[in-house]
Amino acid sequence: MSEATHPGRLERLAAIGWAGLLLGCALLLAFLLSTGAALDTRITTLLPDTRQGALLEQAEQHLTQAFEDRFVLLVRGESPARLVADLKAYLKESASVTTFDDDTLQQPGSALSAYRYRLLSPSLAAADSDAWVQRGLRQLFTPGSDVDPRKDPFGLFDAWRDQRLAGPLRLIGGLPAVSDEHAPWFIVSGQLTASPYDMAMQQRLVAALAHFTDDYPEAELLRSGLVFHASAGAEQAKRETLIIGIGSLLGIALLLWITFRRAAILASLLLPVACGLLLALPLTWLFFGTLNLLTLAFGASLIGIAIDYALHFQCARQLAPEQPLARLWPGLLLGLVSSLIAYLVQLATPLPGLRQMATFVALGLVGAWLTVRLWLPWLTPRPHAATARIATRLNRLRLPPRATKYWGLLALLSALAVVIIATRLSADDDLRQLNPSPAELITEQQRVQTLLDSPTASRYLLVTAAHEGELLERLEALDADLADLKVQGHLTHYRHLAQSVPSPASQNANLERVRQAYNNALPQLIAKAGLPPSLLKAAQRSLESVPLLTITTWLSTPEGQADTMLWLGAVAADGDGEHAGMAALVTLGDADSTAQQVLSQLAAPAHVLYQDRVATLSNHLSQLRDQIALCLAIAVAGLALIFGIRYRGRAWRVLLPPLGALLVTVALLSAFNIGLTLFHLLGLLLVLGIGLDAGIFSTEHPDSSAAWLAISLSCTSSLLAFGLLAFSATPALHFLGLTCLIGLASAWALVPFARAGARPFSSRQDTP
Repeated sequence: MSEATHPGRLERLAAIGWAGLLLGCALLLAFLLSTGAALDTRITTLLPDTRQGALLEQAEQHLTQAFEDRFVLLVRGESPARLVADLKAYLKESASVTTFDDDTLQQPGSALSAYRYRLLSPSLAAADSDAWVQRGLRQLFTPGSDVDPRKDPFGLFDAWRDQRLAGPLRLIGGLPAVSDEHAPWFIVSGQLTASPYDMAMQQRLVAALAHFTDDYPEAELLRSGLVFHASAGAEQAKRETLIIGIGSLLGIALLLWITFRRAAILASLLLPVACGLLLALPLTWLFFGTLNLLTLAFGASLIGIAIDYALHFQCARQLAPEQPLARLWPGLLLGLVSSLIAYLVQLATPLPGLRQMATFVALGLVGAWLTVRLWLPWLTPRPHAATARIATRLNRLRLPPRATKYWGLLALLSALAVVIIATRLSADDDLRQLNPSPAELITEQQRVQTLLDSPTASRYLLVTAAHEGELLERLEALDADLADLKVQGHLTHYRHLAQSVPSPASQNANLERVRQAYNNALPQLIAKAGLPPSLLKAAQRSLESVPLLTITTWLSTPEGQADTMLWLGAVAADGDGEHAGMAALVTLGDADSTAQQVLSQLAAPAHVLYQDRVATLSNHLSQLRDQIALCLAIAVAGLALIFGIRYRGRAWRVLLPPLGALLVTVALLSAFNIGLTLFHLLGLLLVLGIGLDAGIFSTEHPDSSAAWLAISLSCTSSLLAFGLLAFSATPALHFLGLTCLIGLASAWALVPFARAGARPFSSRQDTP
């Protein structure tokens, strides 16, 4: 070890301290693994944190709880009763389901019979006395009818029940089912035993369904529920973590072996990567309380960046061992700072998943840099002659002294890129960029929702009132407009509590209408049916004391449990937290532009809020994209100022590779009509950070074959890491990887222009 590279006493102590810190991280990681700290498989961590009022936050949480731990399966085939029974048996055996919704479509029982005189169907409410008499006769003389002429001679309960079950769901052979144009689908739905993101439960559920389909290959099965999307996302994240991580590692290891051909050098290059991962993994897990599999998939690309510092160190050590390492540290430190800026900007985003990814990679970079700075000077592996030969050949990729045509071509391409960007640049805030679910699963989910005419949590009205009666009246007031939208085809469906629980005013009006019918139509019915006259007074006595149906009573019945998602109950006002009364939801189906306009108008009063979560998130993504673009511009301006102070007239050489790469990337995306998304911009931030490394070292050491070799290896290893992300099935990671693939290749191609005609840098020089 020469004097030029010999570490001092302070560096020895720092190296020992770094070893102690890594030992502590290893113990922390072992503790987290031993305590079974959960891995997070949620794809929703890529969704923004939306700042909303307390009422909307409560509604969002309520709907999430109502939907996320439930599932729906539709099955059809021969012997449907056996299919349903066996499917439920497989699910029970898997311990993934707590209860099935067997009672959803059961006939309303005695729990509601006392309220029948206040639950009047619209058809009976509008009917005249003759129509009531005719209905009563049909009820009495229909074979198999069990009408009680004393308590319900007109079949009020049956009429209300038929109205309640007027949707697509019906009972076929005692089993709940829906029909399409071919044959009925039978419904198996229920509640999960654990969170849909619980990986063990996911695996049991998926295995049970696979067992069922193996035993009944001729049966058709449709799935709907967050658990299936979470399971698909978890499997995809694990698969991509394996492919990207191992693929990057093997590709980079092969590249480095071809270049250095020494196991000791290869080990010294991978040591900083391992130390960076050892620092990042437990600390990120500790800071966030969990670790998302998407973080691991993205963090696998850390391999391509963390190795940069070791590459510059070893290339300088192998090709110029006589040079003191002190010449290398300023460039390495600037490279770390520029990369950290590019990553840590993501901490300002309201996307929890991206904040975790940024923290993971930033910690990994710091760990890799400290390993290079504190440990690698102690390692002096013997160089291989092939390294110098490769560096010499690569160093021939330089611009000739008078390269006017190359500079002219670069200027022409730059002008063309500007024109393309100015004329074709577009943005894309489609939420599908956040959804990694397979197309087949998305199609199944949409088909199930269409067949069931079921509500979703993405669009709803939130209605508040001081008390229950007023709340139900306000829900009834919305019904006419919503019904018109549905009849006209602008709104697929809607659902609210007042459809099942009329307001007290409506219940009183219904009771009064029934009393009129008992006074006018019932005597005619008794006469025509030949019933004893004493029946009249007995029937009328049933109307003397009729209880009022309340929301609480309705929700406590088996048939009312499905409406639990619509009831928020007592809520607090925004801001001061004081009691604001009661709130309920009106869940909505698909709505076209006409329906959305009407819904916005319905939300004009202060007691009605309209929430379209898809539109809200899309708008938030748009704002976030603009914020990231602004951050990118500020980062460029700030770094230009910093490099202008350090490099003076040579600052353009530092900025040419990263800024030129940004220009090329955006131009190519625009040329192929690829809308710029938030994740393209995050990729541009990474290109900026990595491209700056190349610009810094090409300016610090323009004539050094070691620096050029390190830059080339760095760009290639980063291309291997991020290039594999471009093939990710997760749209967000794909966009980020594609951006880095184009940008890093462009940055490397621009380095010869930055090196052209430059002399070795000295801080006292300011000539270009």
